[in-house]
Formats: sequence, C-alpha cells, structure tokens
Amino acid sequence: MELKARVLIGVYQSVDQAVQTEGSSYDYVIVALKALPNIYDSSERIAAAVGPNTMVILFQNGIGIEEPFAKRFPNNPLVSSVSFVSVKQENQGELRHGGFSLLAAGLHNAPRSLAERYHDRLQFLFAAFESQGVSCMIEADIQPYRWQKHILNGSTNPVSVICGGSSCQEMVKNPHCKWLLEQSMAEIFLLGKTVTGKSFPGVDGIVDPQSATDYIKSIPVPVYTSMLVDSQCKRPMERDVILKNPIALAEKHGVDVPHMRALYALTTMIEEGYSK
Repeated sequence: MELKARVLIGVYQSVDQAVQTEGSSYDYVIVALKALPNIYDSSERIAAAVGPNTMVILFQNGIGIEEPFAKRFPNNPLVSSVSFVSVKQENQGELRHGGFSLLAAGLHNAPRSLAERYHDRLQFLFAAFESQGVSCMIEADIQPYRWQKHILNGSTNPVSVICGGSSCQEMVKNPHCKWLLEQSMAEIFLLGKTVTGKSFPGVDGIVDPQSATDYIKSIPVPVYTSMLVDSQCKRPMERDVILKNPIALAEKHGVDVPHMRALYALTTMIEEGYSK
C-alpha cells in the first residue's frame, strides 16, 4: 500500500481550534502532554481530533499510560512510544538537542490481521523523524523499553525533588543518595521483569542499578529532571504514572517496593504543600 503525505501547517491553542480550522480527519495524533491522570484525562483532550482511521501515538513517560486511550478509542490503532532524547530548553520555545535521539515504539492494541498495515503507517511517519537524524525502531513488544526508561525516570525524578534541587550527577556523587537511587532502581528492575516476563533491552548499557548510576556519572553536563522542574515551578508532578501505577502493579504481582512507596508518599506531601 502506497502512503502519501498531506501536510497541514498550523499552530493552534487547542485541539478544538485545530479541528474547527482543519477538520477532524487526522491520520496521526501525537500525544506529548504531561501524563497527569489525577488532574485530567489526556485521551479526552484529544478526542475531537480522533477519527475512525486516526493512529494515536503516545509520547509520554511512565507506566500504564496506554489504558485510558485504549478504553476511549478501542477501534483505533494505538502506539506506545518511548523516547530517549537529550534535550534542554534554553528559553521559551527554544530547545537545544544533544547528541542522542532514539524513538522506540510498538502497537499496543492492534489485531494481528491489521498489524502489518499499521506497521507500514507507523514506519511512514517515522521516516520523517529519521530524515532529521532521529533513530527510530518499531518493536513487537514496547513494554520492556518503557520499563528500561523507567529505571532512570522512576528513581532520579522523585529523589531529585526530595533532595531539593540536585542534579542527577550530584545525587550519584553522594553515597547515601546513590544508595537510595540504586535501591529504587533495583525495585524497578525486578518489578518490570516480573510484569513483562522479559529482560530489558539495555539501552545506554544500563543492565543493573550500578551501570545506571555509572551512566549518570558519565554524562558531561548537569542533568535536572523534569519532575524537579515541575516541583520548583509548583506544577503538578507525574507522580501517578511514575510511582502510583507501578506500586499498584507491585501489589498485583506480589513484589515488595518499599522505597518506591516512600518516594510516592514524600512527593505527594511535597505537592500538597504547594499552597502553604
């Protein structure tokens, strides 16, 4: 099947405004919203732009992000994508990209009879990213990659908030904080392998907690987590998809995650204290 692109160029303040201007027959809807299910339903926010043939692609962090979309759009192809991207916001609307960009994606809910067709559609879109130097890969099962990224997301994000503003490199230099990070990472490794039944792909050479903290040490420029920035700006943090959802899976699968529970309790209290 030959696919052809019709590119609509426009910037709009809302999905409703885009639909009213361009129409609702979008081939792709890419969701890059903060995953804040305790604040809003991301699937509801894009609903006006999703037609019967729309492919919904999630560029969101965390665990369990797919379920609201699968429930709202059961007949649409849903793609879960994990981005490993080095980027820093220099100013409002100005982003500086580093030397590493990788997108890994996989179909979340496609029936086997339509998998090939949807694979071709996703590959067609990814060709545009690859033309700009972004490495892209399509996996039959994306969840090991999602858990792979969560090794750093699920540990450095909440710990950096509790530390009150430390960079990732500063945290791993402190032996007590490094211990806390590695204990949290160990829980994520065990839980992710239990949930998926698979090993992680080892992106960036991260195969255990020690290699994860070694990787952080090797990064030449200070890295500050997105959850830390949200906390400093007194914005809602992605604590549900980073911590609460994995804790629920741990309860379901009988995995003990005491450090994860402690991090969730503390970040929840910090966010609830914004108004004080």
